[in-house]
Amino acid sequence: MLERIKSLIDNLSVYALWLALVVLVTITAFQVHTTIIAIALWAVQNPSLRPPGWNTNTIYGLSRLLWLILGILWLGWVMFTEGYLSEGKRLEVLKPRALRLLLIIVVLFTTCYLALYILA
Repeated sequence: MLERIKSLIDNLSVYALWLALVVLVTITAFQVHTTIIAIALWAVQNPSLRPPGWNTNTIYGLSRLLWLILGILWLGWVMFTEGYLSEGKRLEVLKPRALRLLLIIVVLFTTCYLALYILA
């Protein structure tokens, strides 16, 4: 009975880690969206960089397209990481895999944050 409870707790810990990574990826997706839109607005406001035919109304369409693309990438990430972490638990390499995913998320978030900081 004790072994079964321990196994259940181990499985729940994988899903808790997965849920934490999903939350971080969601926040990072919002940051990526904000960064790309800020860069596009900066390009539109600068006449020497403005693509022909672009204006602030074009940014709205770009924003909607970005939500579609980021949503697809988010869904792919969520589905991939669940299996990746479960397999890591089975192969006993969960910690390095989780740290690798966390590093990817932190680097992407920090890059976007610094880009926004430079644009401000």
